Amino acid sequence: TQDRYEALRSVSDSVVMEVWWDSGRAKRRSYLSELLDIVNGTGRRISAVLQLRYEDLRPGEGPPGAICWPADTDKQGREWLVPISPCVRGTLDRILAERPGIGAACLFPSPTDQTRPIAYERVRTWLQRAERLAGVPKQRGSLWHAFRRKWATERKHLSAADVARAGGWSSVETLQRCYQQPDEATMLRVVLGAGELREKRV
Repeated sequence: TQDRYEALRSVSDSVVMEVWWDSGRAKRRSYLSELLDIVNGTGRRISAVLQLRYEDLRPGEGPPGAICWPADTDKQGREWLVPISPCVRGTLDRILAERPGIGAACLFPSPTDQTRPIAYERVRTWLQRAERLAGVPKQRGSLWHAFRRKWATERKHLSAADVARAGGWSSVETLQRCYQQPDEATMLRVVLGAGELREKRV
């Protein structure tokens, strides 16, 4: 839910990492805040987000910019050019200001090797730490992937074809069957939003 995201985001800046770049080690704020913003704002798999490179960013594409999700990190092996929200654009701008880079350099480099993307196991640990700090209960059977379902469910009222394209689903059927969940607010709109089917008058 958005409430869970906001609770995690309120503590995410306090989750730190130890980096071994240049000469020696140092403690820095982890990437958790940016990862939460991007996953929540794009609906993309965490594995695809972790493998983003500076060359995948398209800040000049359309008003808010775009991300070109490359085929080599996509589950279906497809490339997707998708516009981003102002929130995601703000997050990318913050990354570029704090950690400028170009080309094939990793947007989220490993704390021990800047030439490699950070490992999923490490960001999983960060999210679990944030859950404890925020006092939110553990979700059964889900961690990062819950944000993908949230993103899809929040867009049930929009064109399924466009939601699938923006979120990186190869088929509308998979999106609707596995990701878009019933929720009370939408069900209430369904109940209250019906028209009236009447007999045809001759």
